[in-house]
Amino acid sequence: MTLIECLMKTGLTRHESELYVALCREGEMNGYEAAKATGIPRANAYQALSSLADKGGAYIIEGPVLRYAAVPVEEYCSNVLFHMKSALDQIKRECPRGKPQHEPYITITGFRHIVDKMKNMIRQARERVYVSLSEKEIAYVREELLDAIGRGLKVVAITSAGVEMEGATLYTIQKKPGPIRIIVDSTQVLTGEISGLDDDSCLYSRNKPLVELIKDSLKNEILLSSTGGRSQ
Repeated sequence: MTLIECLMKTGLTRHESELYVALCREGEMNGYEAAKATGIPRANAYQALSSLADKGGAYIIEGPVLRYAAVPVEEYCSNVLFHMKSALDQIKRECPRGKPQHEPYITITGFRHIVDKMKNMIRQARERVYVSLSEKEIAYVREELLDAIGRGLKVVAITSAGVEMEGATLYTIQKKPGPIRIIVDSTQVLTGEISGLDDDSCLYSRNKPLVELIKDSLKNEILLSSTGGRSQ
């Protein structure tokens, strides 16, 4: 993710993000100077600068010609975090809780959303985590697995040769990148394949028969392991 894309995640448009970076780099500027520095058409630059100020990314310096200065990066980020936390707290308080569905099968699409689900499942685990991931995929959730180990959970990983993880039980097999299987607390499962693309798709469920089916699949992989389980 580029710097501009990161700024856009905070609610700025692309033009506003480019202007914010330019103001941080060059110092205060008027609309003409900002347009020249960024290559943004002058009319668009004036509009984007005004909007950037409204969103808390720039200060307006009054004078014969309006000039703009970037809000310091630390201050801008702190403000974004504060307002986002306030908004999220309100959502948690006020958003209606839907009626619980019974053992749903949920399709999760998009690489980023799948990795987020992998991380959240492991963070929410209370007793044990079983994963079948290649060296490439296990890197996406390594921090969460180590945290689970630190919380005293049982962590079992079926993975590629060369993976090291202190505190986990590792089973080594020839595992190609792509397929993923995660079981948490014997109550929820995520299975599918990822390649880093937006059209990646995985199935998530709390359906007990599916959980048991994937558990049997992991047991078969363990039987194929050349290590017999390495406790680290």
